[in-house]
Amino acid sequence: MANKSEKIILISTAFPYRGGIAATTDRLAQEYIKRGANVEIWTYKLLYPQLIFPGKTQYHDLDEHQAPENVIIKRKINAINPFNWIRVGLALKKAKPNKIIIRYWLPFLAPCLGTISWLAKSNKTIALVDNVIPHEKRFGDKILSSFFYGKMDAFIVMAERGINDLQAIFKVKKPITYSPHPVFDIYGEPVSKTKACKQLELDVQKNYILSFGLIRKYKGVDLLIDAFAVFKKNAPNHRLLIVGEAYDDWNLYQDKIEKYGLTEDIIRIDKFVDDQSVKYYFSAADFLALTYRNATQSGVTQIAYSMNLPVLVTNVGDLSNTIPHDKAGFVVEANQAAIIEGLIQMGKAENIQRYRNGMEIEKSRFEWSYLCDNLDQF
Repeated sequence: MANKSEKIILISTAFPYRGGIAATTDRLAQEYIKRGANVEIWTYKLLYPQLIFPGKTQYHDLDEHQAPENVIIKRKINAINPFNWIRVGLALKKAKPNKIIIRYWLPFLAPCLGTISWLAKSNKTIALVDNVIPHEKRFGDKILSSFFYGKMDAFIVMAERGINDLQAIFKVKKPITYSPHPVFDIYGEPVSKTKACKQLELDVQKNYILSFGLIRKYKGVDLLIDAFAVFKKNAPNHRLLIVGEAYDDWNLYQDKIEKYGLTEDIIRIDKFVDDQSVKYYFSAADFLALTYRNATQSGVTQIAYSMNLPVLVTNVGDLSNTIPHDKAGFVVEANQAAIIEGLIQMGKAENIQRYRNGMEIEKSRFEWSYLCDNLDQF
């Protein structure tokens, strides 16, 4: 258990950066503060150069979003400037924290974070690893990640397969603990479907399947569109909501929609959803569909838990551990026939209610205190 004498420094994206990793780092800091620790987040003043960033912006609109309460956030790190890494590493050593927790999800950050941790020379540097291996592989990934992993003293992975990946691929000998992604409980309580549909200007008489999050090839939104085209023939009241910015060429998806004649049945919301609006999309939907081709884990399932929204997932990464089959949702293989069957099962009202009940039972596995307890074992 953390105490008031323990100083913890979290190195990660955080406010004003947007996205799940930033939001959950802010939330982790708040949990540690509640437990009595002295916490700071050291975040980036430059993360991705705009030249390589595929989205519209990396930041929240500061007119609409406020920094998390009671959390000290210091913008210190330049991900591409080695001179900055030296300064930050030496400053980290001088700060003498009891524990350094570094969020890691992309080999691009390995030189920066590995150098900083090496210079800090802490004997309690813990990697909180979102993706041991990136979803989209690039040349040099293994070399870069090996450099970073070699500087760590312990690891928390949020997908069980991460233990094997670290040991078998990267030859890690240090302690590794699996701790599932906690519930995304920062978006408020769900509202009634009527209120949600009114807010989003949707027809409350329709049934909605939600696809939520950044659109990239590995997330399989195209697989969902293919399956929905068949499912829709026998489910005329259903609509598909595809919500999130496209980091791929959206025309590849739009061509499918038009080929299948689904322009009236698939509703496209092309934006990064602000924190205040997330609950409306999850409250309007009957269920969430995550038809990933590959994955480690997904923070979107944890939003679903917070909103008590059942989930259709593909059997990749840790998704089937997070959403146990036929309890909190339905697990299928990542192919069209299986996804169609999943949509049929999820489309049954009696199943939806049963899965909602199951989610209430399952969500206790994903409390924030559990993640902190696992971090505190080191």
